[in-house]
Amino acid sequence: MDGPPESRTPPEPASSEGAKTEVPGGVSSEKGTTTPVDVRKRERFRLHTIARSVLRRDAAKRKPGEFPGKVHRTIDCTWARIGDVSLVKPAGRDSYHYKGLATCGVLWSCPICASKIQERRRVEVAAAVVWAESRGKQACMVSYTFPHRGGDALSDLLHAQQKALAWMRGSRAYKSIMESLGFDGRIRALEVTHGDNGWHPHTHELLFLDCLPGESVRDALASLWLKACRKYGLFVDGRDVEYNFMRYSVDITASSQAAAKYLAKLDDQNKWTLSHELTKSASKQGRRNGRHPFQLLQEKATEHLFLEYVWGMKGQRQLIWSRGLKDAVGIKEQTDEEIAAVETEVADDQIGIGARAWHFVRSNDARYELLRAAELAGRDGVARFFELLGVTEDDEQRTGDFVGRSRRFGSAHDPYAYRCRRAAAA
Repeated sequence: MDGPPESRTPPEPASSEGAKTEVPGGVSSEKGTTTPVDVRKRERFRLHTIARSVLRRDAAKRKPGEFPGKVHRTIDCTWARIGDVSLVKPAGRDSYHYKGLATCGVLWSCPICASKIQERRRVEVAAAVVWAESRGKQACMVSYTFPHRGGDALSDLLHAQQKALAWMRGSRAYKSIMESLGFDGRIRALEVTHGDNGWHPHTHELLFLDCLPGESVRDALASLWLKACRKYGLFVDGRDVEYNFMRYSVDITASSQAAAKYLAKLDDQNKWTLSHELTKSASKQGRRNGRHPFQLLQEKATEHLFLEYVWGMKGQRQLIWSRGLKDAVGIKEQTDEEIAAVETEVADDQIGIGARAWHFVRSNDARYELLRAAELAGRDGVARFFELLGVTEDDEQRTGDFVGRSRRFGSAHDPYAYRCRRAAAA
C-alpha cells in the first residue's frame, strides 16, 4: 500500500527572515525569506509522495507489464531497500538521512534528489566563480528567452531551443563578440516554468570575461538570438512582435551581483520548497508568472503537465559547462545519479531500521516523521517513535534494529496512525 492519501495543500509554517546563503569562496545569494530546514525537508517528502502516486499511474498506463520502478526510478527512490536500512547522522551535523535505500538521481522528477543535486551544483558553480576571480575575470549573467504559446509541446520547444543556441554560438559574429570581451568560460543553466502561455524554457549563462558588456553588446546578442529563433521556428513573423523580442529576449546582469543572482537561480530553497511560493502557484498571479514544475503537483488538474515535463526533460542536463572549464577549476565530473547516491563516510551516529519496521514506516508514509524523531532525540526519539506506532523491539534482536511485532491498523488511513505521526513529529 502507498500510505494515506497525499495532501496537496502545502503546510503553512512561520517563516523567518534570512539575508544570505553562504557558499565556498564567500559568494552568497540574496534571499528574501527562508524557512526552517525541517519544514523544507517535510515539503520535499510530501511532494515526493504525490510524485510517486502520479508516476505509478503513468507507468501502469504506459507499460502495464513492466515494474513501475523501471519506468520511473523516482518511484523507488528513498522507498525501496537495497541493503540494511539505517538513519545516519553525518559528523558535525544535526540532521539525519537514510542509508540503504534506492536513489534515483532524477533531477526533473524527484524533489528529494533535486535538492541534493542542486546544492552540490551550486557549490561547483561557486568554486568556478572563485577560480575566475583569482584570474582577474568578471562574472556576467546572460539570460535568453523566446515567445511561447499554450499549445506548444515542451519537447518541441527544447529541441528548437538547443538548435538555436548551437547555431548562434557557432556563428562568426557571436565568436567575435566573445573574443572582444575576453571570454574565458561559460556555465549554462536550463530552467523550465509553466504559465498561462504554456511552457517557458529559458537559459541563464554565467560568463567569465575580461570586461563586462554594455548595452550595445546586449543589442548585438539580441539580434543574433532573433536570427537563430527565426531559423528554428521560435520566432514567427506575423505572429510574434520583433520590438518586444529585441527588448525582452536577452537580459544581461553585468555587475558584482551577477554571480549571486546566478547562484540564486540554482537555489533549491528559492525554487519550490518555500510554502508561500507553493501557495502562490495556485493563484492567477502564479500561473501568469510561471510555476516551477514541482508546483504542478499541487493540483490534480495539472498532473498531466508534470508528466509532460518529466518525459520531455529526459536526457536533459540542468548545467552545461564549456569545454575544459571543469578541469581548469578542478571540479571532478559527477553525474546526477552519482551525486544522489553519495553516502556519508564519517558518521556521529547510525541507527538501524529493520525490514519489518521499514515496511511499517512505508505503509504509513512516515519517512519524514522518522527522520524528525531522530533529529529531535536521537536513538531515544526513534524508539519512542516506533513505540507510538505500535512497533516493539524484538527480544531476539540485539542489534538495535526495530523489527518487532507491529500493531496492525484496520487501514492505512486509521486515525490512530495519524495521531501517532503527529505526536512523533511534535
